[in-house]
Amino acid sequence: MTTDEKVELAQKIEGLLVGIVHSEWSKWCAYAQRCGLGKALQFAQVMQNSPSVRPRPKKSYRAIAQVLEKFRQQLEHLPPNELAEVLGYTGRWIVARRRLADEEGHRR
Repeated sequence: MTTDEKVELAQKIEGLLVGIVHSEWSKWCAYAQRCGLGKALQFAQVMQNSPSVRPRPKKSYRAIAQVLEKFRQQLEHLPPNELAEVLGYTGRWIVARRRLADEEGHRR
């Protein structure tokens, strides 16, 4: 997979991750790199329903579980280093979207 293809895939993933908190994304990515995509998706599914998790992180884990399940087949076939790249690019898109929203809010 070329860098352009990885960035494009990351942008598609990020576009569906509505309401996600970047810190929760980062935590989930670290878990995915340590334990693998399958276990990380299971973790997100558990966290989205956990009574001990606050509402905003729950929303993030719900989005992660739902969106990444849609891209699971594409992501499972990537070597670990390429998966890490795609997840990293996705994180950058999340940050970029947040900054853009903040800038637009300041202009008003």
